[in-house]
Amino acid sequence: MYALNFKPSRYGIDHSLIFVAMPFDDKYDYIFNDLIMPATNLANTKLGYKDDLSLRPYRTKDDIRTTSGWINILDHLFTAQIVMGVLTGKNQNVFYELGIAHATQQITRQILISEKRDTASFDTKDLIYLGYNKKNVTESIEPLANKIVDAIETYNLEKENIVKKARGSVGTSGFAAIMTWGKQRNFAVHTADLKDDLRNGLDILCQQGLLYLNTISKRDGDVYNIEFSYWWTGIGNDVLRLLEIITKEELIERRKVLPIY
Repeated sequence: MYALNFKPSRYGIDHSLIFVAMPFDDKYDYIFNDLIMPATNLANTKLGYKDDLSLRPYRTKDDIRTTSGWINILDHLFTAQIVMGVLTGKNQNVFYELGIAHATQQITRQILISEKRDTASFDTKDLIYLGYNKKNVTESIEPLANKIVDAIETYNLEKENIVKKARGSVGTSGFAAIMTWGKQRNFAVHTADLKDDLRNGLDILCQQGLLYLNTISKRDGDVYNIEFSYWWTGIGNDVLRLLEIITKEELIERRKVLPIY
């Protein structure tokens, strides 16, 4: 599976996921267990995240050379809230995964770490955000937690600006569609049966990235019927929350289940 042609199994960002790209070898387990895990727990405390909002680090040991393993890795690269790359050992697979992340995801949602004694490669020397001491990784727990917090807060600030801009761009037709379907996490409609303002509103919301449109072709004898179904995207749900169409609890519930392509 070539990354350019890859389509994640689900649409949107898993707000609780930190995907850790790192070598499979067991000798690197201490980085995940003794540094990344406690740093994530500390970040959750600093952010006030509990239960359903808590960030969780995930490390796959799937073989990148197998189709299923590679698809699993790509799925997490494209949907994780944060991609954390461990450059220790200069593993070629890790660099390949991070190359995909750099080309497809905002750099503000990525954190790179490496052992302090490692000499940075030319292309990554300005991207290593944290160097840790192998002999005392605990001293790097709080600095790494702060990097995680910074990444989340930067993303939230960027998202807030996007949400405000989107809210001001939907127009009266978009608002009509929001008021009609905002209470539903996803919905199906026959657009031909809609009034012009609602049909136009759906188009506007899709163009603004607030709605994701999925079409399904169904055959009834010799006739093909196309069903249109819509999912509110991550930004769409944030707009609904800003407008108080949905509650904070509903927003959290919607974030748990990313729409399936």
